[in-house]
Amino acid sequence: MTTNEPPFDPYRKWLGIPPEEQPPNYYRLLGIPLFEGDPDVIINAADRQIGHVRRFQAGKYADACQRILNELAAARVCLLDPVRKREYDQRLFFELQRRGVPLPLPVAQPLPQEPSFAGPGAENLITSFSSPEMPASQPAVGIPAERVPVTVLLRRRRRDIWKDPAVALGLGVLFLLVCVLAILVIFRKELLGM
Repeated sequence: MTTNEPPFDPYRKWLGIPPEEQPPNYYRLLGIPLFEGDPDVIINAADRQIGHVRRFQAGKYADACQRILNELAAARVCLLDPVRKREYDQRLFFELQRRGVPLPLPVAQPLPQEPSFAGPGAENLITSFSSPEMPASQPAVGIPAERVPVTVLLRRRRRDIWKDPAVALGLGVLFLLVCVLAILVIFRKELLGM
C-alpha cells in the first residue's frame, strides 16, 4: 500500500456519489429525484440503500458504514414526515437556488389542519416562503399548496371526529343512559301492570 492513495470515500465507492456532490442531500443519498413525494418510492429507496450499505458492516470500514446507515435512516424519517419534509424541501430548494442549480419547483405536501372557511377561492391560495437571502418585501418562491375542496375537508373532519376519545366517551355515556331509561320504562310498566 502506498501513501499516495486517496482516503476511502464510502459515498463514491458504495453509493456512486462523486465528491463534487458531497455531502449529499437526502434525495441524492437515497438515489431518488429531488422533491420526490411518493412515500412508497422513499421507503423502497431507503430499504434498497440500507440493504446495500449493510453488506459492508463487518469490513474494515465498519465505522463509515454505521455513519452512512445513520444518515440513510435520518433521510427516511425526515422524508416520510410531511412537516419535516416540507421544512427540509424548503431549505434544500433555497440552498440549491443560491448555488444556481436549475431545479423543478417542489410539490408541497399539505399539512394536516382544520378546514379554513376563508371564503370562495381560499383553496387556490399559494403559500409563499421567504429566505434569509431574499427580503420579505420581495415575492418569494411560491410553492403551490395542494388544492383541496372545502367539502373534502369537511368530510375529513367528520371522519376524524370519531377518533376523538371525548366523542367516544360521550357516546358511551349516552348509550348507557338510553339503556337505563329503557330498563326503567320496562320495569315501571311491569310494576304498574301488577
